[in-house]
Amino acid sequence: MRLLPSLREKKRYLAFGILSEGAVSRRDFIDELERSASSLLGDIGSSECGLKMLSFDRTGGIIRCARTKTEHTRAVLATINRVRGVRVAVHVIGSSGSVKGAERFSGRGAAPEA
Repeated sequence: MRLLPSLREKKRYLAFGILSEGAVSRRDFIDELERSASSLLGDIGSSECGLKMLSFDRTGGIIRCARTKTEHTRAVLATINRVRGVRVAVHVIGSSGSVKGAERFSGRGAAPEA
C-alpha cells in the first residue's frame, strides 16, 4: 500500500560539481559516497540521510537526500577527497526541493528563465 503524499518524507536535491585529476566512474563515486557517509555519520545516520544518486557525469551530478539531513549530506560530500586513488574536490552548487530546480543549478536542464 502506498503512502499519501502528505505522509511521505520530504526530499532535497543537491547539485554538485567535481574537480578531478582523472576520470571518475559513477560506481566508484557512489562507493566512496557510501563509505564517507558511513565513516562520518555511522550506519544509522547514513541510512537516515537516504542518499541516492540521480544523475552523474565526469563534472558533477545530482543527489537526493532527506530534507532534514541536507547539512549532513553536504558534510559527507565535502569529506570526499579521493576516489580510487584519484584526487577529487566535490563542491555543492545548489540545493532544491525539486529535481528540475537542481538541474537548473547544475546546468543539465533547461536554462533558468530571466
